[in-house]
Amino acid sequence: MNQSVLLLAAGLLLPGLQATVTAQNLYVNDLTTTGDTYTTAPGNDVSGTGSSSAPFATVGAALRAATANSTIFIDAGTYSERVVLDKNVSLRGAGTATAAPGSATIFDGGLAPGGAQTDVAGFLVTTSGGANSPVMLSKFTVRNYDYGILTTGSATSNFVVEDVEAVSNRHTGIFWNCLGGAQNLTFRRVRAAQNALSPNTNSTGAGRGLFLVNGHKRNILIEDSRFEQNRRGGLDVNDGSVSGLVIRGCQFTQNIGAALAVLGAAGERTGGTYTTSAALIEGNFIRDNASNGMELKACTGTGLGNGPGSFVVRNNYIARGLGQPTNITFDNAGIAFVDRDRKVISTGGGITGDLLTGGAFIQGNTVRGYLSTFGSSLFENNGFGVVLEGANNKVFNNIIAQCQRGVQVQDRPATTTTDNTPFFDIDRNTGVVSVNDSIRNNRIDSCATALRAVNLTNVVEAGLNWLGSNSFSAVRGASGMNGAVVTLGGPSGFGALSAFEPTGLITYSPFLNSRTDATTTPGFQGDMSFLNVDRFCPTPGPIACLQKGVNLVTENGTVHVFAAMYDQDVVITKSLALTNSGSPTTIQNLTLNGAGKVLTLGSPLQIDGNLTLTNGFINSTATNLLTILPGATSTAGNSSSFVNGPVQKIGNTAFVFPIGKDTYWARLGITAPANAASSFTAEYFPTAYSSADLTAPLRTVSRVEYWNLNRTAGTDNVQVRLFWENGTRSGITDFSPNLQVARYTGSAWATEGNGGLGGSQAAGSVVSAAPISDFSVFTFGSLAPPLPVELVRFQATPTGNGHVLLRWATALELHNKGFGLERSTNAKKWEQIAFVEGQGTTSQHHEYSYTDQPNLFGQLIYYRLRQQDIDGKSTYSAVETVTLSAANLASSASVYPNPATLTEQVTLTLPRPLPTATQVQLLDLTGRLVLTQTIPANATEVTLQLSNGLTKGTYLVQLAGLDHGSKPLRLVKQ
Repeated sequence: MNQSVLLLAAGLLLPGLQATVTAQNLYVNDLTTTGDTYTTAPGNDVSGTGSSSAPFATVGAALRAATANSTIFIDAGTYSERVVLDKNVSLRGAGTATAAPGSATIFDGGLAPGGAQTDVAGFLVTTSGGANSPVMLSKFTVRNYDYGILTTGSATSNFVVEDVEAVSNRHTGIFWNCLGGAQNLTFRRVRAAQNALSPNTNSTGAGRGLFLVNGHKRNILIEDSRFEQNRRGGLDVNDGSVSGLVIRGCQFTQNIGAALAVLGAAGERTGGTYTTSAALIEGNFIRDNASNGMELKACTGTGLGNGPGSFVVRNNYIARGLGQPTNITFDNAGIAFVDRDRKVISTGGGITGDLLTGGAFIQGNTVRGYLSTFGSSLFENNGFGVVLEGANNKVFNNIIAQCQRGVQVQDRPATTTTDNTPFFDIDRNTGVVSVNDSIRNNRIDSCATALRAVNLTNVVEAGLNWLGSNSFSAVRGASGMNGAVVTLGGPSGFGALSAFEPTGLITYSPFLNSRTDATTTPGFQGDMSFLNVDRFCPTPGPIACLQKGVNLVTENGTVHVFAAMYDQDVVITKSLALTNSGSPTTIQNLTLNGAGKVLTLGSPLQIDGNLTLTNGFINSTATNLLTILPGATSTAGNSSSFVNGPVQKIGNTAFVFPIGKDTYWARLGITAPANAASSFTAEYFPTAYSSADLTAPLRTVSRVEYWNLNRTAGTDNVQVRLFWENGTRSGITDFSPNLQVARYTGSAWATEGNGGLGGSQAAGSVVSAAPISDFSVFTFGSLAPPLPVELVRFQATPTGNGHVLLRWATALELHNKGFGLERSTNAKKWEQIAFVEGQGTTSQHHEYSYTDQPNLFGQLIYYRLRQQDIDGKSTYSAVETVTLSAANLASSASVYPNPATLTEQVTLTLPRPLPTATQVQLLDLTGRLVLTQTIPANATEVTLQLSNGLTKGTYLVQLAGLDHGSKPLRLVKQ
C-alpha cells in the first residue's frame, strides 16, 4: 500500500464538514484498498464522511469528527501521521505487521536512527481516558518515531492497549507518563521490541519497551505481551509507586538491560489495613537478557501468597542459555528483590510514604544459568539466582540451577555503591535489615554456592531445600567452611564465617535428601519422606533442630542425623526411621507419644537424659541398639509403649528395661551395679526357648516367653527381676515361693531362686534370690509340679450372621483332657456349649477354635474356658465378652417369592429368632415408607401381604429397631 499523504494538522478541515459527521464509528483508510478489512474505498479527508464506503485518509481528520466514546477503525495501510489523541475515542487498526503482514495497520514516523532526538510521538495521548468504558488502542504497529505511544503526564484512567506493536522507535516503545496518577490501565498482547538500538542514544532513560513512570499507578494489568531486544529494558514500572499491578503471561527476551523492573509496589491502605494487593507477577517467560531478569526495587508485600497487600512472584521461567556470555562486568540476578531508589518515590514507601522493602512471596519459579567466569567471580561480579533484602520475604518451591550464587540474603548499609563486593551491588539504597525471611522447599542445584548470607544481623530460616548434595560435609563444609552454605561478615572485609552456630546465619537444616520432585503440581515440591538434620546448624527459636526434622518429615519417613550430641528435647508422635552415619547419635530427652506409632532405629541411638514412653514403640536391633547412658533414666513403658528389641543400660543405677515384642510388654529389671562403666543389654521374646531341659530342683519352666540378658561391660553381679503383665498368658498359676527366676546355663535350666514377689498373680514380678554372676537366657520357673496347661490366648470375636468365633492357644499341655466352652448372659449362670478334646501331654504350641451360634442379639454375651485334666481337676480362663447386633441377624435374612406377583404375599425368613419385637419396613427406591409390619419376639418368619395398590417396581425390605444397621433386601414386584 502507498503511504498516505499527510494533508493536515489539527484544525485544517472545514468546520462545516466536521459538524456534519456524527457517527459513533468512523473509518480511516490510506489511498488504496489493498488488504483492507473495514473499508471499501480509499481514504479522503476532503470528500470522506468517515463511513466504511467513504473513509477519511487520516486519523486526525476522524478524531476531529468523532464524538466521545466512539471508535475509529483504521484500515490496512502505512500511515506517517503523528496522532494526537485528545478525545476519549478508541482507535482500532486491522492488525500488526507481525501478526497480519498482508493487512496490517502501520504507523511509520520515518525517523532515521541517530543520537539526536526530537521527542516525536506516533501517538500522543492527551485525553484523560474513558469514564464509563475504556479507551482502546488496538491492532496496529507504530515504528520509527522517538516514542511509539506517549502520554503527557496528566491523570489517565481506563485505557486498554491491546494487540499493539511498538518497534524500532528511537527512545521508547510506549512511554506512559503517570505523573498526575494513572489507574485501570491494561496492556494486552503488546509487542515492544528493538527500541533505542544503536546508534540511537540510550541516555535520558531511553531504551525501554514499555515504560510506566512517575506518580502513583493503580490497577495496572500487563499480560500476554512480548518485550524483546530493547536497548535498556523490556518493561519498567518506575519512579513513583504502584498498587494492584499484575504482569502475567509475558515474554522477555534479549533485552540489554533488566527484562522486567518494578519500583515502589505496595498495597493501598485504609486506616492501616491493606485494601489492594501490591503486585502479582506470574507465568512470564524471561530468557537471555543481558542484565537482571526481574529487578524489583523498594517493594513491599505481606509475605503471603495472596490477599490484600501481597507482593507475589510466581511460576515464572527466568533463564540464560548455556551459550550466553559469563564474563560479566557487573552483578546480575534472575530475581533481585532489593532496596533501591526509594527516595525517588515521591510519596516515600508506597502511596502513603511509610513502608519498607520486604514481604515478597516468591514461589514456583525456575531460575537458571546466571553464571560468571572464574575471573568475573574473583572480582565479585557474580550471577545470582535470587537476591533478597528486607524483612519477611518468603522463597518457596523454586528451582534455582546453574547459578554462581543460588540465593543470597544481604543487609547492605545505606548508600552503598557498586564496587565489586560480595554484596549484590546496586546503588541508591537505604539501609534495611533482613528479619523473618524464609527460604524453604527449593531445589538449588549445580550452583557454586547454594545459600549465602552477607552482613546479616538475623538468622535466615532456610530448611527443607535441596542444596546440591545430601552430604553434610558438602552442604556446610567439613568444619562449617567452604560448603554450599556460606556466611560472610561485613559491611567491609567480608571474612568467611563458619556455617555452624553461633557464627552461621543460615538455618539450612533439615535439608532434603534428593532433588526429586514429589508431585506434578507447578513448582518444586521436595520429597519430605527423607530429611537430613545437622546438630551444628544455627537453629534460633523454641524448636530445636532435631525436633524440626521430626515434625516436618512425612509419616513413615526417615530422619538422617549427623552423629552428635543433641542436647535437646525430642517428642515423636508419628512413625519414622532415625538413622545416622558414623558414631552413635545421642539425644538428651526423648519422648514417644503417638498411639500405635513406631520409631525405627536405623543406627545406634543413645539417651543421655530421660526416655519417656507414653504411647508408641521403638524398634531396635543388636546393630541399631538403643542405649541408656550413665545417669540417664527411662520410664518402664506400658502395654502401648515399649522398646521392641534390645536395650542397653550403662551405669551404676538400678534399672527396669522397658522392653517387649510385637504386642507384648514384658519388662526386666536389674539392681544397681557397683561400677558406672557396667553395661547390660536385655531383649524379650514371646515364644518358647529352644530347650526345656531342667536341673533340679526346677520342675518346670515357661514355654511361653523368655528374656536375653547379657553383661556387655564390667564384672558386676546384679539381681534380676522378671515381670508379667498377664498372669494367664504367662502361666502364673502359683503366686508363691515356688515361682522362680530360671536361667539357662547353656545345657539346661537352673533356678536363680525367688528373692521376693511383687504385684499379684494377675500382674506382678519375681526377683532372683541373690546377685547373679552369669548372664544368658531367663524365664519363669517353678518348684511345683508342672502346670497342666499354659494358656497363651483366649479370644471371642463376632464374625457376622450371628456367629461368634472362639479361639485359644496353649504353649504346653500336661495330662489335658480338654476344654469346656461355657457361655453366660449375666456372668453368674454358665452353660457348657461344647467340649473340645485336648492334646494330652505335649510341649508344642497348639491352636484351637470353635464357632458358636448363640441366637442372642443386642445384649452382652460372656464366654470362658474350663480346662479339665485327665484326673478331673479344672481351671478357668479369663472371661471374654461380645455383643451381636441386629445387623448380624438381618444380613442373612431372605424374602420369597422374589419377584412377586400383583396379588401375591411374600414371606420374610430369619435364620434365628429376634430377641425383641421388631418392625419390618417396605420402602420404594426414593426412601418413602409404603408398608410396615411387626415381627413378634422369638419369631423367625413373617408374611407380608402386598397391596393391590402397590405399583410394579423394585422395593427395599429392611428391619428397623435394635440398631437400624440392617442391610435392606431387594424385592421386585411384577
